[in-house]
Amino acid sequence: MRKCELQALRCPVDGKELGIRQGEKWDGNDLIEGKIACAEGHEWSVSEGMPSLVNMDEVSEKNMKLVREYDEHAEEYDEKVKIYDAFLRTDMEKERQQLMAMVPLEKGARIVDVSTGTAANFVAMDKVNPGRMRKVFLHGVDLSRGMLKVAGRKLKARGLKSVLVHADVNKRYPFPDDYFDAVIHTGGINTFSDIPRAFSEMLRICKPSGIVLVSDEGLSPKQEKTEFGQWVISQNWLFKSKPPIDKVPKNAKELKYWWIMNDTFYVITFRKPQT
Repeated sequence: MRKCELQALRCPVDGKELGIRQGEKWDGNDLIEGKIACAEGHEWSVSEGMPSLVNMDEVSEKNMKLVREYDEHAEEYDEKVKIYDAFLRTDMEKERQQLMAMVPLEKGARIVDVSTGTAANFVAMDKVNPGRMRKVFLHGVDLSRGMLKVAGRKLKARGLKSVLVHADVNKRYPFPDDYFDAVIHTGGINTFSDIPRAFSEMLRICKPSGIVLVSDEGLSPKQEKTEFGQWVISQNWLFKSKPPIDKVPKNAKELKYWWIMNDTFYVITFRKPQT
């Protein structure tokens, strides 16, 4: 990671700015191995060029189990999720591209993908906006280092620069207030331990008038009544989830929700009010 990338990061304990405390290994201007810390002395490691802003001893056993599963299957994860096309009778890649086309990509825009996984959202954006992704600033955060490593390779192969951060998305996000033009998240909010806090954090790091876009498993009321819908739920209980619109912060503006992917995934969008 480069020194300039620290501008986008904050200590997850107190929200203070971070600086390089120790550089053990460099590649030119890139810190490969070392330590970063805030003024209060909270120290975090940088390993293989990736900042780790999480104390893994404080991660719940439930989340650690998920992390171990994602780390184990990170390399083949993209292939594994392709079974959803037949399972849900849809084209997930096409639908993802259509969804990501909603994200504003004006020159200089800052975009963060919460629980970025293997960077499927950024790849979809790049496919529908060829060339424009090189003019925006991409940030991704995830609790699985294995998934982040795959994400980094994929983005580099497409010529896309990004700041990827290892952090706990169930706690305070390691970013400044009012920083991002768009905050996106797909495929995980249903299992978050504190959904209201996650939504509040997404809104906190979003710029005034910026957009938050969230999507996850959950059948539409119409689809849930069908034989197909009941079969889907019997295979995976997460598809019984409802859009958690009641957990969106009260001060959010332009709250909307709808369903995609053959009415099997909900989408929620809202904006941060102007100050």
